[in-house]
Amino acid sequence: MHDARTVQIGTILGNIADELDISQELYDEMVEKYEHLGEWIKDDNEERFRTDSEIYTQGSVRLGTMIKPVKEDCEYDVDLVYRRELAKSGVTQEELVQSAGDQLERYIAYRKDEGLDEPELVRRRRCWALNYDGRLALNYDGRFHMDVIPAIPDDEPIKYGIELADTAILITDREQHEWQHSNPKGYAEWFRSREREVFDRQIVSMAAAKKVDIESIPAERVRTPLRRIVQILKRHRDIRYSGDPDDKPISIIITTLAASVYSNETELFSALMSVVRKMPDAVQKTGGKWWIPNPVNPEENFGDRWNEYPQRAERFFEWLGLVEADLSAAEQKTGIANFSESLSPVFGGEVVRKSIERFGRSMDSAQQSGNLKMATGTGTLGSVGASIPKNTWFGD
Repeated sequence: MHDARTVQIGTILGNIADELDISQELYDEMVEKYEHLGEWIKDDNEERFRTDSEIYTQGSVRLGTMIKPVKEDCEYDVDLVYRRELAKSGVTQEELVQSAGDQLERYIAYRKDEGLDEPELVRRRRCWALNYDGRLALNYDGRFHMDVIPAIPDDEPIKYGIELADTAILITDREQHEWQHSNPKGYAEWFRSREREVFDRQIVSMAAAKKVDIESIPAERVRTPLRRIVQILKRHRDIRYSGDPDDKPISIIITTLAASVYSNETELFSALMSVVRKMPDAVQKTGGKWWIPNPVNPEENFGDRWNEYPQRAERFFEWLGLVEADLSAAEQKTGIANFSESLSPVFGGEVVRKSIERFGRSMDSAQQSGNLKMATGTGTLGSVGASIPKNTWFGD
């Protein structure tokens, strides 16, 4: 049983993750737009080329670990895979990219003819970007762009494991002569396997609360401790290294290492501290080279740039030390005002303020009356579960 103070801190950290998460309104708009794109592309391919295709999410959107940008002039990044059923022998990288660009231009023209908002199309290193203002154009939370990366089926999927063969793909990269191996769907399944025990309990609980079938709840909208840990770590990274974009720890390394060492803990603060302390042990060094293997592609090393730029490894381990130090310092604060003051430089003053106000509104009455409880299996505070001893706010 965790003490009341630990649970309180974990609840506030959970609120911080919720504040950082994409809003339901913007999430719904993103889903609407990429599903509309996928349907149009699929029909266009069947009509023009007699081939099948699919557009699906990857990265933080698929994992449920998106966070708000720190700066208001930045946008949400929605990563999409555009997979066409073509053989590598029948198409070059440039041909695939140019064909996708031509299709996206026709798609924008279609949206214009239909009186729909028109995104701007931009060529990038590995993808095409569709820049949307969003329906909430006057609201910072409404700006996003969709990165559409062209892909084809991997012609050597068996080398990465039979269970991953169906979802392995080859992607384009204008800076690389060779096709690049990838498997976003496989990675997402691996990530979910690392939180399976907690995920299964939470999605059942969500379905019961909403009185709907489990199948109707998008998997990426389940707020597990692991996903919140990744969100919190990425936010800490974004603020601590806002002036160092080249050497700041990258999200795929943070996500992979955090998931690798997570053990289905339910209480957020304890789980976060455990993950931060264990992450360095998950980094390998072989023959003097840093090695962080992609769990669904053992030939890919997420730490390859560390070998090219050694200072990035140094920054990563320094950053983990900062995370532990910042959270430990906040834990020692007496009084909610001092606790808030300690966390504000780490996660952002406005985010921390809203998170603590939310905690106060929802928990004060129950805590002071001694009715505060922690739900078994999720570690969240509420009116059901094991009783939490009556306690004052951080010594107030």
